[in-house]
Amino acid sequence: SLVKKGNEVDSINEGDEAELVTNQTPFYGESGGQIGDIGFIFNSNSNFQVVDTQKKLGDIFVHQGKLVKGKIKIKDTVILSIESERRTNIRACHSATHLMHEALRRTLGKHVIQKGSFVGPDRLRFDFSHTKPIQKEEVKKIEDYVNRMVKSNSEVRTRLMTPKEAVGSGALALFGEKYPDEVRVVSIAGVSRELCGGTHASQTSEIGLFRFVSQSGVSAGVRRVEGLTGREAFTYLKGREAALEEVSAVLKTRPDGAKYRAEQLLSDTAELESLLDQVRSEGGST
Repeated sequence: SLVKKGNEVDSINEGDEAELVTNQTPFYGESGGQIGDIGFIFNSNSNFQVVDTQKKLGDIFVHQGKLVKGKIKIKDTVILSIESERRTNIRACHSATHLMHEALRRTLGKHVIQKGSFVGPDRLRFDFSHTKPIQKEEVKKIEDYVNRMVKSNSEVRTRLMTPKEAVGSGALALFGEKYPDEVRVVSIAGVSRELCGGTHASQTSEIGLFRFVSQSGVSAGVRRVEGLTGREAFTYLKGREAALEEVSAVLKTRPDGAKYRAEQLLSDTAELESLLDQVRSEGGST
């Protein structure tokens, strides 16, 4: 199928923005919090750039984009190619989301249940049931646990089961969610087992690195945490390191002495302000 400006058409021409549906595809359509794939659909006469893939009406994958070369007609044979590096990063981020879910449950309690998520190629967002902010020491436990599991290089497996078999095997399912007769169960060896239709790493080491970056309240009883993986997590840490070095240079000390130097300056400032207040109270001039 070819859709242009909301109408089905028999062909599209160079420069047309359109939606394209094929009889099979390697592209992942946005669902379950994971964003859709991008890439190209082409043959010897045409090249369609896919900027997003959406899953509609249950199981129809719609490739959205623009024909940058040639002409495409109904029943043309085409080659579909996703942007593989981006997909690899998304897979790693999705597996990191499962690890963080387990880390939250182990640290905060079994009441933690997923309420929503976002999985991109460089960052993740996870909403869950919890009534208060996560404490500093709890954040450290969560981040340390995820990174230990990343380093363990555990295998990530996917199996097809009925919902009853999946729940019976211990897989986490979203309460109230309607599932089809066959579901995908993603298991991280010795760590977690969840119903999930997304793409995943084959080993946890593919995540590379995890960094917990923020938390916030979404609504009553629901918290949101955000994290970075892989190269983005490394870039974030390098930025923090550069900022610390700049502050240390201003304070004229080494990075590991910045805290002590800052406390010393604050103490000296407080002492001078106290002396100034005393002079003013005694009627002195400044």
